[in-house]
Amino acid sequence: MSGLTDHSLTTLELALAWQSPEAEHLERYLARRVNLWRDVFPPGLKEALLGRMAGDTVELVYSPGQAMADYDPRQVHRLPRSGFRRRTVGGRAIVPACGRFYPRGMLGDIRGVFPQDIRPGRIIEMDETTMVVDLNHPLAGYPLRLSATILDMADKITETGGRLTSWLEEVADNGPGMQSRHGGRPTHFDFQSGLRRMDESDDTLFYASPRIIGHVDTQAGAFLKQTYAVALAGLPSGAKILDLMSSVQSHLPENPDLRITGLGMNREEMDANPRLAEHVVHDLNAAPGLPFPEQSFHAVVCSLSIEYLTNPLHIIAECVRVLRPGGRLLVGFSNRWFPTKAVRLWMDLHEFERMGLVLEYFQTCPTLNGLRTVSIRNWWRPEDDPHIDQAMTSDPVYVVMGTVQA
Repeated sequence: MSGLTDHSLTTLELALAWQSPEAEHLERYLARRVNLWRDVFPPGLKEALLGRMAGDTVELVYSPGQAMADYDPRQVHRLPRSGFRRRTVGGRAIVPACGRFYPRGMLGDIRGVFPQDIRPGRIIEMDETTMVVDLNHPLAGYPLRLSATILDMADKITETGGRLTSWLEEVADNGPGMQSRHGGRPTHFDFQSGLRRMDESDDTLFYASPRIIGHVDTQAGAFLKQTYAVALAGLPSGAKILDLMSSVQSHLPENPDLRITGLGMNREEMDANPRLAEHVVHDLNAAPGLPFPEQSFHAVVCSLSIEYLTNPLHIIAECVRVLRPGGRLLVGFSNRWFPTKAVRLWMDLHEFERMGLVLEYFQTCPTLNGLRTVSIRNWWRPEDDPHIDQAMTSDPVYVVMGTVQA
């Protein structure tokens, strides 16, 4: 075929970039089976794609209100706190908190909002008796940059009935924007009881037996490695990297010049990790200080484990202490964990709010700047994955990163 037409089906990688006052953000999303004739596209995207070939990328920039509804003050409501429809998670009551998102149906009686409405609404102010909730889309008011890369394309043989997809809604309506603060004010995350766990027994008992397995599917693992490789590009030859809360896999780029030190809970797991030049067994929840001198590393990477830390603010400060000026801190996670050992706050949050939580951790360290987040969602799960019968979609990937001020 000569290029995309109205009679084409295609697969696109959509990448939505935006900037909050705290950080740069990139949301990558696989758009599957895109129907150029039937589907709904943001302004100008379909026209930019027509005639393009596999491998081509187009990019469009949208002002606030151009691709999605602009910020509307009429979507802000003052409500009685008593109207908050409390529910429980794991036997715990959900208490409203300033800056947090909740399903709109939980927020109280609002015209046009039903108790079953799960679209996000944010509490932006609170006092003893009232709360102010914002029902605007979390990305309302932000300029957006959208790129689309054509991964494959085919001629459509017939036009059958089926789903009509609005692709900007697919990318943007499932969390993007929820990782930012409101008005530059810190989000109120419960760092008191929220950092407790269902199982408060000694962690060394839980991690005593080795688990020689990956904790995300291979596609998600590849995306972690790819994201880390981009973030760590330019490190000097022989750069030293700390793989924090290390295990069998490090997800670090295949660069033999990197010297990787693992710090984890199980010696056998780290012995099985071929990327580690050395490793140390250390329980961060029992002893949150890192056993390394100041400015020991060019980068610290924590993969698929941040949700287990009971004193994360101290650990992030320790990571900054052991990083050299210009050093990089990367925290990657997904939506899989050991539920009895994850902190309760983590389980209560929307996946994109978890990025906001890690950003709050980072922002307690004034020397961490250049903050960025990346999300990668909706890719196919590999066919040989043992969980393919339960989930066709690959595990999502979220990464928060920052650089120590030089």
